[in-house]
Amino acid sequence: METKTILIVDDALTNRVLLKRYLEDDYNIIEAENGQRAIDIINEQQLNISLILLDLIMPEKSGFDVLEFMSDYGFIPEIPVIIVTVEANYENEMKAFEYGVSDFITKPFYPQIVQKRVKNVIDLYDTQKNLRRLLDEQTIDTMELVAELEHMSNNLK
Repeated sequence: METKTILIVDDALTNRVLLKRYLEDDYNIIEAENGQRAIDIINEQQLNISLILLDLIMPEKSGFDVLEFMSDYGFIPEIPVIIVTVEANYENEMKAFEYGVSDFITKPFYPQIVQKRVKNVIDLYDTQKNLRRLLDEQTIDTMELVAELEHMSNNLK
């Protein structure tokens, strides 16, 4: 089984170091120190990223700028985002959820909480992708069967 890749986006080096330490045994880690670098990495890596841990308040481009970019280019349904924040307030949480984020983790970080939430969200997205793939396959099979039945029906006429 391939190792999943997580993009950690936070302007605070200590937060990136902590999150990396909690997750590096199970995941490949890419780091971005600001929103613009995160956008560049998302463009380069595209769908090789399994999850993004995203701080909202950063210089240059904020976490909301990253979410807007991801929404505009259709990445949010494909790459789950967990917001990491020191200040969880109603307005920011609602705005982030409207963009389609999967979860929030508030600072201070607890290793087991971070690990469980990350694993749960990645597993959920993987399950959803597999279900979509199976549904697509079944739809194609059904369409082929209908076409075959129509052909057989026409031959009987």
